[in-house]
Amino acid sequence: MPRTADHDERRDRIARALLRVVARKGLADTTMVDVAEEAGASVGMVQRYFRSKKDLLRFGVEHLYRRGAERLEGVERRPPFRDLLLRLAETLLPLDEERRTELTVWLEFLPATVTDPDLAGLHRGTTRLLVDGFADAFTIAGQTGAFPTENDPTEEAVALVSLVDGLTIHHLLGSDHFGADRIRTVLCTHIDRLLAPAPGTTGA
Repeated sequence: MPRTADHDERRDRIARALLRVVARKGLADTTMVDVAEEAGASVGMVQRYFRSKKDLLRFGVEHLYRRGAERLEGVERRPPFRDLLLRLAETLLPLDEERRTELTVWLEFLPATVTDPDLAGLHRGTTRLLVDGFADAFTIAGQTGAFPTENDPTEEAVALVSLVDGLTIHHLLGSDHFGADRIRTVLCTHIDRLLAPAPGTTGA
């Protein structure tokens, strides 16, 4: 058991080093040597776990998505639904240094999904889980009156994920009007509009 734990810890340490290097240098300019130096390891040790840069990249992206899933799981499930939805969605925004690093790497990773079927499948699968998770939350909220029943849960989940992705991209690129406070405000506004009862109805 200790050997397995040590093995997993080394792989995770290398993955974290990969994310930091890619965030600084970009994917194209990142080498196995860079990652080894960042991890405080030898190139031989890195190659022991990952035979190629592609293997290392895939594990790094899996680590990135796993961290995102852990943050979502760590959000306390307590009412009201509006605040819960905001807390969940905010975990996907680059609002602290760790998330900024991870999402910068995510932005570097996206073009690779166009030509790499394995990475494309990983991205599609993770996005599907995210959309399905929000759709399930909207469905449950609709049963309690916290989500307008005339709205389609899946369509609203897709819209929410798309909004978060767009805010993330513009914020990371340093676009005007997309500072940290602004993207959080935009997210709050969207959620408030989303949960507002239709005209002529009364809110729950």
